[in-house]
Amino acid sequence: MVLAVTAISGVSFLGDRLQSSIKQQASVVLAADATLRSTSPLPQTYLKKAEDQGLKTAETISFLSMALANDNNLLSSIKATTSNYPLRGELTLTDFNQQQLSFETGVPKPGYVWVEPKLVEEFNLEQNSKLIIGNASFVVEAILTNFPDRNVGFLAFSPTIIVNMDDLEKMQVIQTGSRVTYRQLFSGTDNNIYSFIDSLETLDEEVRVQRIDDFGDQLGRTIDRSTRFFNMAGLFTILIAAISSMIAARRYATRHLLNTTLMKVFGASKNFILSSQISQLFLMIVLATSVGLLFGYLLQAVLITVLSDLIANDLPPPSLKPVWIGLLTSFSLVFAATTPYLKLLGQAEPIRILRNDFAFDFETNIGIYSLAGITLTVFLLILLEDIILVISILGGMIILIAVLSLLGYSIVWVLSKYIDLSGSGWRLGLKNISRRRNESVLQIVVFGLSLTFLMALTETRTDLIESWKETLREDTPNYFFFNIQDYQTEDISSFFDGRLSQPIKFTPLIRGRLLDVVSSNGEPVNTESMVEREANLTWFNALPENNLVLEGEWWSEGDPMPSVSIDKGIATSMNLALGDRLIFTAGGTNFEATVTSFREVQWESFAPNFFFILSPNLGKDLPQSFITSLNIPPDSGIADDFIQRFPTVTSVDLEAALGQIRSIVNSASLAVQAIFILSLFAGILTLVAAIFSSVDQRKKETAVMHTIGATRRTIFAAVAAEFLGLGVLSGLTAVLAAMIFSGFLTTQIFELSYTP
Repeated sequence: MVLAVTAISGVSFLGDRLQSSIKQQASVVLAADATLRSTSPLPQTYLKKAEDQGLKTAETISFLSMALANDNNLLSSIKATTSNYPLRGELTLTDFNQQQLSFETGVPKPGYVWVEPKLVEEFNLEQNSKLIIGNASFVVEAILTNFPDRNVGFLAFSPTIIVNMDDLEKMQVIQTGSRVTYRQLFSGTDNNIYSFIDSLETLDEEVRVQRIDDFGDQLGRTIDRSTRFFNMAGLFTILIAAISSMIAARRYATRHLLNTTLMKVFGASKNFILSSQISQLFLMIVLATSVGLLFGYLLQAVLITVLSDLIANDLPPPSLKPVWIGLLTSFSLVFAATTPYLKLLGQAEPIRILRNDFAFDFETNIGIYSLAGITLTVFLLILLEDIILVISILGGMIILIAVLSLLGYSIVWVLSKYIDLSGSGWRLGLKNISRRRNESVLQIVVFGLSLTFLMALTETRTDLIESWKETLREDTPNYFFFNIQDYQTEDISSFFDGRLSQPIKFTPLIRGRLLDVVSSNGEPVNTESMVEREANLTWFNALPENNLVLEGEWWSEGDPMPSVSIDKGIATSMNLALGDRLIFTAGGTNFEATVTSFREVQWESFAPNFFFILSPNLGKDLPQSFITSLNIPPDSGIADDFIQRFPTVTSVDLEAALGQIRSIVNSASLAVQAIFILSLFAGILTLVAAIFSSVDQRKKETAVMHTIGATRRTIFAAVAAEFLGLGVLSGLTAVLAAMIFSGFLTTQIFELSYTP
């Protein structure tokens, strides 16, 4: 039990700290743990309520405006902030000599601004240069080299200027009809954040609650998948520990048979025997849990120290959750493992025990085992809060137990028939397998399950990390260029020819608007989210990369039908069906397109992706510009040369945003590696415990064999043959089962492609 609690609590402590660290890093994307976002001013009552619940708060107001300096102007993203900004992450500021600066607050003084390097280059700014926004003049105090909540997308092309919230009024740039984003930022413990969000009354439709858990892009999937892997590692560890506990409970009951007999002979009642055993078990639970929690914490601390070059030493401290996990796991495992044996101990007849004629009969205790199994399942569901994961793994485990049991009994039968083909030592070992039929089958099941879990964990870890590496490769585009006109494409291709090794692909961009949807089957559609909103359209002959048709068919070359292919997520939210007709307008022209396919889009690819793709016969004649995405070495100067050569083309530098995401993904990868190592160690510990569970019986057999003249070599050969036979049988089965199991987990649970 100490080993089981050590393994489980070690995984829980490390997983809890790593998961908290990943979420803290991911919160940098929001500059908070949660935000309220709206296009209208947000009530101050939300801030007051959050502060009353122990949360830290801040505000930002963002909009686009022209900035003027040195007779030049540039459309810039203005971010007005309060002094507490940012709540998560840090601002990195330098002076004009590249010396890092430190400020007490995350906002410049009234009358001062912090600007991104692009503005310094465009305006040729110097320290204390004047910069005008609206009706207000400001002094440039520092260069903003990095900040948390960067925008990522086609509209994030403007360099950022941070100003003091108190300076908004004198700018006089926010007027009726201005496009403004109001954000209230909140940070605190997870419980306080969730409690605050749940306490909010019905919000206006335009108010959006955003948490890092709600992200649907690469970042959100990274957090979700790493959480699921931690849960899976913990679940596997608990199940392996449960199996070992069942074996240990049998050993415990066997060793207490004689004591139970003596107690009955001296008049002890059944209830007295049960209560005394329960008292001993309760004391064992308390001691085992205390020691196991201590060892588990030390185990994860040692692993963090060993991997200090990979894992940050400033991980957040663990919460109390691992302690509760260790305690509840201990109680659940002891209850599930010992209840059947306690009942049998109470029913044992002294005369049968003294004659060594008593055996534990499990067939009459199916109800108790079922109750214990249900208890463990409910505990796991409450603990992990992931019904699909728990049910999938438990279902797979039940099937695997049935297969391993059938295989085990078949092998035992075969060995009993052909056992004389081996030498004396090996014959004795193989005979032990067939002689102890039920115990041998049980060990095959235990070893097979444990090895399957560990190998499946290994395969899933590899697939998960490889998918993250593939998604954010070194050649991921870090620059977008748009507003490219048709006559510029040839010159731009010539500019990059020889500078970059990658080919340049120009994607048409059509500014349109969805006007209406005509349902083909009479079913109502939800058009509120998209109708009358500006939409980026494009057209392709062939299905673009990073897209997969899920329903319907992609158009063939020369197909005259005016068609549109739609992202599956948007189609689901709008309740669209194949055959529906969508009415768009673009460039003053209204046109109709029939929905012919739904696509899965890999949005995290950082390539130009679209909700709506038109067929060529519709799109090629509409007014359009072009966009392209490229990977440009950050310090090569190529991007600066391009901007000077093509000043009318808008560029978006995503290097800083990519750096943030890569940092989070790398942390998640290292966390997965660390939790895997600890889970592997935990699995080995429980396997060793399972092997030693039969040590008493083997000592007796060895003594008997010595008495009748068996040599040390013969005894060693017998034991080796028995364990080798059990290991080979369970190992071969586990390899096949692990391939099937990990394939299911990878494709269905983690939604990744699987290659055996």
